[in-house]
Amino acid sequence: MVASPAVAGTITLDAFNNSTTATVTYNDGAGHSGSMSTLLTQMSVTYGLSSFDTFSIDLFHFVSAGQTYSVNSRNDLATAFVNGSRIAYLFAQFGLQDLSANTVQAGALQLSIWDLSLNNHVPTFFAMDAGGTYSSGDPSVFNVTFGANPDASQIAALTNQYLQQSIGAVTAGAWLDAAPAGSDPGRGQSVLLPTPEPGSALLLVTGLLALARRHRRESMTAVPRRNTPFWI
Repeated sequence: MVASPAVAGTITLDAFNNSTTATVTYNDGAGHSGSMSTLLTQMSVTYGLSSFDTFSIDLFHFVSAGQTYSVNSRNDLATAFVNGSRIAYLFAQFGLQDLSANTVQAGALQLSIWDLSLNNHVPTFFAMDAGGTYSSGDPSVFNVTFGANPDASQIAALTNQYLQQSIGAVTAGAWLDAAPAGSDPGRGQSVLLPTPEPGSALLLVTGLLALARRHRRESMTAVPRRNTPFWI
């Protein structure tokens, strides 16, 4: 796929859909590392004239409800991230619907996306490691502590399922890059952008072409109306 030029715009985080918390520790091997207590949540956002549910693809910055910031729309998710196709697959399969009432699925999906967003590893599973945190076998790159959350084992198990299910995915995807908002840690986060299903787009194009051909055939065989100088 040839990437189209980035399109500038603004995004507003309208609300967090879930309230599950965890402590996430990360190190991308390229100067970004840290540990933060954060929400494992789906987000409701407005971009341009569209409102939709999405997930963060950005461990390095922060965002708050009601915040509006600049973004570039990009369709190169599959190549911008080492595991970009896997992220796109999980979002398309499990992340487009409103998950306000499903904290386990929202938490597992956000953890899977964050784990896959780090370009210095290729996670294939998620489980408790020797140190008592949850990771993909390399806790120095990415690990999670759930505290006293009673859903911890369910979230971890579903994260493991998502990571395994995404292996080998070749899905294309799009995202909203928050880089235009600047380098400040509080600039806002890059998020995933929903895209039409390839099959749906193909059916739409096929249907329009068929309609155009039918209209052309009918026009060529139509009887001209009296006093009408063109075919209809």
